[in-house]
Amino acid sequence: MPVKSHTSRPLLPGIYGPLPTFFDDEQEIDFVSYKRHLLRLARLGIVPVCMGSLGEASHLTPEERISIIRFIRATLDEEGMESRPIVAGVGGASTRESIRLARDASEAGADAGMVILPAYYAASLNADPEQVIQYYVDICAASPIPILLYNFPANSAGQDMSSDIIEEIMRRAPNLCGVKLTCPGSMSKLLRLKSALATDPTLTSSRSHSFPFLLLDGLISDLIPWMSAGGHGTVSGIPNFAPSAGVRLLNLCQKPNKSVEEIEEMKMIQDVLSRADVLAVPGGVRAMKYVLHRLHGYSLAPRRPLLPLSAEEGEKVMMTFKPMLDLEASLEKKMLKSL
Repeated sequence: MPVKSHTSRPLLPGIYGPLPTFFDDEQEIDFVSYKRHLLRLARLGIVPVCMGSLGEASHLTPEERISIIRFIRATLDEEGMESRPIVAGVGGASTRESIRLARDASEAGADAGMVILPAYYAASLNADPEQVIQYYVDICAASPIPILLYNFPANSAGQDMSSDIIEEIMRRAPNLCGVKLTCPGSMSKLLRLKSALATDPTLTSSRSHSFPFLLLDGLISDLIPWMSAGGHGTVSGIPNFAPSAGVRLLNLCQKPNKSVEEIEEMKMIQDVLSRADVLAVPGGVRAMKYVLHRLHGYSLAPRRPLLPLSAEEGEKVMMTFKPMLDLEASLEKKMLKSL
């Protein structure tokens, strides 16, 4: 589908949902399932994130990445969501590849790119932090769209950027628009980065974009303390299963002067989603595909070499997710009654 040229849409505090990439029986992209799932989340206000780890980015060709971004943009525009931004994973195995992916994503209609550290030469990168800093500085300088730094040691061969390294990247890369922290000590890093932004005006004034520098949690399991400490939301896989619950939790976190009932509801939702989050991380994309297939009939298979979960494995996941799925069904029922 053709995509109109655009200036980058602002990234604002909220829920960012990393979308899975669905495949049919021939291992080709299943755009029918993709559209249904995208619209289910987008209509609730969730910002789509494509080509992340849950989107099987490493299994996609450059051409497929472009086609997915174009499809998302066209689908959102057709539904009257022209202002909704798209975040695309653009981290590659090298600086050169990441820059190319960022430029491709921009041309296809993405409004920001998300970059995780490359894993193959992790030991060499860890030997000299300047290499890590320069990696992001170079990508930000060459990218036509703003870049989110993604710190996720589990998916980058154990590389864990300290708050000092991230702050230095912020200082030297004005096109950096935020961070996603899925790492040990993320709350401490949030506090140190908030302090740096508050005490050093140049970190804010040097930004090449007008919207806030986003500090996003990589898990929904600690959203209440994250938001209380000045964070801006989450990039979490859980809203793929329970989008209404995720949005409700964020809205309660952001609401001033909450009633006693609202505080109790907020804690209850956080507890249910936190338990599911712990279970979802090790299950990864295979568990996600199975649950979404059972719930909504989307295509089941990941792209090989990954194989679908067996029915026995999948039903165990369904049982562990039952409290979250029941909560989501209850919230959806309330929403329908209020219409």
